[in-house]
Amino acid sequence: MWKENAYSAGFQAAIAAESAHSVEKESEAHKMSPYQQINKSWNRWHHSVKQRSWPFYFAAAAKFAEGYCKHAKVYFGNRVLLPTDKTVAAIVMVMNEKDTILQVIEQLQRMPLHEMIFVVNGSTDESFEMIRNQSDATIVHYQRALGHDVGRAIGAKLADSDILLFLDGDFPVMAEQLVPFIDAIERGTDIALNNITPYIGLFSGRDAVTTVKEFLNRSMSRGDLEANSLTAVPHAMRKEAAGMIGYGNLAIPPKAQVIAIEKGLSISAPASVDVITRNRIRARNVGPNNVVSDMIIGDHIEALKAVIDSKGSRLSFPDQIRHRQIIRV
Repeated sequence: MWKENAYSAGFQAAIAAESAHSVEKESEAHKMSPYQQINKSWNRWHHSVKQRSWPFYFAAAAKFAEGYCKHAKVYFGNRVLLPTDKTVAAIVMVMNEKDTILQVIEQLQRMPLHEMIFVVNGSTDESFEMIRNQSDATIVHYQRALGHDVGRAIGAKLADSDILLFLDGDFPVMAEQLVPFIDAIERGTDIALNNITPYIGLFSGRDAVTTVKEFLNRSMSRGDLEANSLTAVPHAMRKEAAGMIGYGNLAIPPKAQVIAIEKGLSISAPASVDVITRNRIRARNVGPNNVVSDMIIGDHIEALKAVIDSKGSRLSFPDQIRHRQIIRV
């Protein structure tokens, strides 16, 4: 029954949109692409019905789009509708990703994004040309490598969308897997992290990077976040939240996270994408004490220092066994 309802709602939405266009040719709706108009109409109907599981969401969205396209006579293909009318930017860091970047673009083009921003950071391969030829994205190209995660800060500052979605160009993430992060921001969360907990195993088998991530969260009284961190993509963030944190601080993800916690921003981990086993193997990120892991651990130490400077060496934890206030010199 719900499939018929979704199909009928989409068909009726297309009729209503056509009628609105005929009344006012220069309306906001008229200026939208057919895909954007379908997404707007979908949200109007989707928010009026009870939220169900993600499989239901995608199936209902597909039937709604089918009904809409039946009347509007437009091609929808394998695109995905988003559960928000807010504008969304995908910010992608790229460094020598010619083997994967077209797949990344393909998944992003399945969503009605407001903008795509690729920060090509010190690439020596054909990544820049491939992005330019296969998309109308904004490309920020630096011939010299800026350093790990600096592209996030640059992309966040350049974006003018309501929701920022951060990814890396080294492996594609299915559009369906990205939707829950956007949905979390739509529902009021400031930062939506990737929940890597299902992929990190028992504590005894974790590496130093995973351990320090959880240590930082527990030090900030956010043990509920476990080892989830802005260090891992994909994640999403309100544009206003990025401004509150400070765009420059996004270049050091653990520092950005402690600032967000200190400012009382809401942080959740609404979905899981396996970035552990799929992480691209490079000379810099394999073996014990490799360059990348050392850098990440150093970032966490910098984050801890920043919060200790602000709150004192005990952070928010009281001394349970010493009554220092009675000591007299």
